[in-house]
Amino acid sequence: MKKIRLLIADTDQSYLNALVKYLIGTGNQYEVTGYTDVARFLGEENDFALALLTGEFIDGLRRQPQRKRQFDRILYLSDSQSEGESEYERIYKFQNMSTFIEQMRKAVNARPEGEGREIRENATQHLRVIFSPMHHELSLPFSLSMAKIIGESQQTLLVDMEDISILGRLLERELTRDLGDYLYHIAGLDSPDGNMTDFLGFYENFYYLAPMKGLSALAAVTPDQWIALIDNIRRSEFDQVIMLMDSSVNGMDEILHAADDILLLGKPGEYYAHSMREFTRRLSVEGLMEKCSQMLLPMSAQAGAGSIPQASAMMNGNLGSFVRREFTNGAAL
Repeated sequence: MKKIRLLIADTDQSYLNALVKYLIGTGNQYEVTGYTDVARFLGEENDFALALLTGEFIDGLRRQPQRKRQFDRILYLSDSQSEGESEYERIYKFQNMSTFIEQMRKAVNARPEGEGREIRENATQHLRVIFSPMHHELSLPFSLSMAKIIGESQQTLLVDMEDISILGRLLERELTRDLGDYLYHIAGLDSPDGNMTDFLGFYENFYYLAPMKGLSALAAVTPDQWIALIDNIRRSEFDQVIMLMDSSVNGMDEILHAADDILLLGKPGEYYAHSMREFTRRLSVEGLMEKCSQMLLPMSAQAGAGSIPQASAMMNGNLGSFVRREFTNGAAL
């Protein structure tokens, strides 16, 4: 995937160094240039997708407005949460970094009013469906761990298609916009391309579409709507897409056929082995076994009374180590 060219200009050298180090650590999607000197900044001749500029550098642009053409978008990098007056959208320096990255992502994907965008399928994207025929309780933490590990090197999206999901509790955040909102959004568009930026969350190294709300919401989605979702995802810039499937999905066949590969999660034990054999028999009838692989998760969820582990604890604990080991061995790829 082509890297996002990013320029950061701040006279605070320590903050600039920390931010650049963090961005580099989130994966390989950013090519970062940093400045602490206004004169050197104004001498820059390259083009950038996004510039984060503190007030001194914005003042420099006012003196040399022709330099604005170098940047597709400019955000005012502010050390104050108060709005004030500025011709640019404000991005607060000291906010939660997940929110910071999410705001940057939205700025990069936004386009000027009236400007069209070519609709093109991402030919290099890999779409993987994860499904557990026996409803392994660690399907979601496993998918989160996989998304985190893949997200260390590639732009990754996790789509939580569970009927009943505890994603919000695992991530310890309020989920506002979700998969249902995005499906409604693309269904109401005249253009077949629906920009999903405003509907995504960001956690650790990956983006996610939160699960739908309502007991019957998932089953009410039609196969055509799922295909429309996949068509839009295929046009996105994500290198890797993980779709956590639920048996309540109406249109599972269509999604499985559209996927590049299918990963089935199982449990040890003869009872679960029978369930897996029956499900793979049905996949074979559909001609899907060639892109299907299986994985046994030998662990179970353990929590104290009235609590569940946080996502970060699971992803950095035994489960995360297991997933990383499987990826290192190539078993999950």
